Amino acid sequence: MSLVIFSFSITILAQEDETLIANVLIVDGTGSEPYSGSILIKGDVITSILQGSSNDLNHHNLVDGMGMVLAPGFLDSHSHFDQGLKAQPYAKSAITQGITTIIRGMDGFSGRPDGKDTIVYGDHLSVIEFNDLMKEISTAVNIASFSSHNSIRSVVLRDDFRREATSLDIEKMSKLVEADMQSGALGLSTGLEYDPGIYSSTDEVITLAKVAAKYGGKYKSHMRSEDRYFWDSVNEIIEIGEKANISVNIDHLKLAAISLWGMDKDLISILNDARERGVDVTADIYPYTAWQSTITVLYPDKNFDDPREAEFILENISSPDDILFVAHKLHPEYVNKTLRQIASENNKTPAQMLSIVAKESFEMSQGASAIESIIGKSMDEKDVLALLNWEYSNVTTDGGLDCLHPRGCGSFTKVIDDYIGDEGLGSIERVIHKMTGLTAKNLGIQNRGEIKVGFYADLILFEPDQIQDNATYKQPNLLSDGIHSVWVNGKQVLENGELTGHLPGKIILREGN
Repeated sequence: MSLVIFSFSITILAQEDETLIANVLIVDGTGSEPYSGSILIKGDVITSILQGSSNDLNHHNLVDGMGMVLAPGFLDSHSHFDQGLKAQPYAKSAITQGITTIIRGMDGFSGRPDGKDTIVYGDHLSVIEFNDLMKEISTAVNIASFSSHNSIRSVVLRDDFRREATSLDIEKMSKLVEADMQSGALGLSTGLEYDPGIYSSTDEVITLAKVAAKYGGKYKSHMRSEDRYFWDSVNEIIEIGEKANISVNIDHLKLAAISLWGMDKDLISILNDARERGVDVTADIYPYTAWQSTITVLYPDKNFDDPREAEFILENISSPDDILFVAHKLHPEYVNKTLRQIASENNKTPAQMLSIVAKESFEMSQGASAIESIIGKSMDEKDVLALLNWEYSNVTTDGGLDCLHPRGCGSFTKVIDDYIGDEGLGSIERVIHKMTGLTAKNLGIQNRGEIKVGFYADLILFEPDQIQDNATYKQPNLLSDGIHSVWVNGKQVLENGELTGHLPGKIILREGN
């Protein structure tokens, strides 16, 4: 449908399901320069875009934007906001930073909206099961799914997962991926740094990615390593894209080891070379120098009793002062303490304590989700900004509704607050593009992420100078300020910073479903 733009000073004939958002600076998500105007919403879509300012507007449902920025709602390409949506359907931590669409199935795991622990071995919530379940749960955000390799692998291999899959195993997994794709999944997601996916061969993943590619899907991956085996992991994802003939998106791309700091140009060169060869490789990134995961990811070879391994980790990946426990089911006394503090309290060296805690977590987590969660500082700020500046990277959170890491409550607002301008990511239109239109393109989502006639009315209204991300590592659950209003599918879910109670979120299916 073509864009409809008028210069005007008129009275609009109103209908009951219409909303006119007037007197705004439209940043449309395409990267184009902003312009003054107003937009008309009917039902859940944008029906008119009217260029120019005017004080002579009449409409029964008129929202005066007072010159603020109107942008598409942000799409969060990698998060865990889907887990716990039944208890938190308003998704306040997402909505208050302008997020209107979330993606589930990340890291290869199919989490549950009822908040129950994700069972790693033998449990898979398929896309059709999730979509059926969400018919009973209304939410403030839209949700799209990826088919989840780790969960699928756990169903097929169950306790016998510490090996490469046989051709029969892969055939069974392929059928489950195919069922997800037929149910509208955007593609295949893997988390190759985690059990059970860490034991999969590249050929296994390529075969499954080919299934997703057959349906026009994408491949999205938390790579095998973000530190010591980083370059091999980058080469692997490019190989998967090449051999499966599928677009690939690197989850939360980072240079997460001291030895990797300052190598952003080398990485971007490799990715650009792959693109020149025809591999559509993209990435998403959150604007923080610390990650959150289980402590066991520090031991990819599971050699917990090797003291040299512990020393290597603490010297090259994350120091004892930079490993912070934010959750622990067995040892709640560890929460909000660093590894160094815990070691001191237990009369151990940091290396000894790391080995003890990681081994215990690995042994106690067999068959279930991790018993603990840590924040580990491993990245350099200059690298984070350089990777965010890459033409093909979009902003993400990797956050959860409870915001154990500040990224869950503040990623998008932090980017607006910190990175608009020549020292950051450039113009506001470029920053918004990296949160909206580019993200939709990287994910393969249609009719969202841009302000266009016929697109869904997912919109945010804000004053850039008032945006503030408040979440910190010490207080990660502080909500963002400055997002004035949010619309999801034409319904206002946030007004003047307050939730309205509307829950208009939809399930997003891959185009053609």
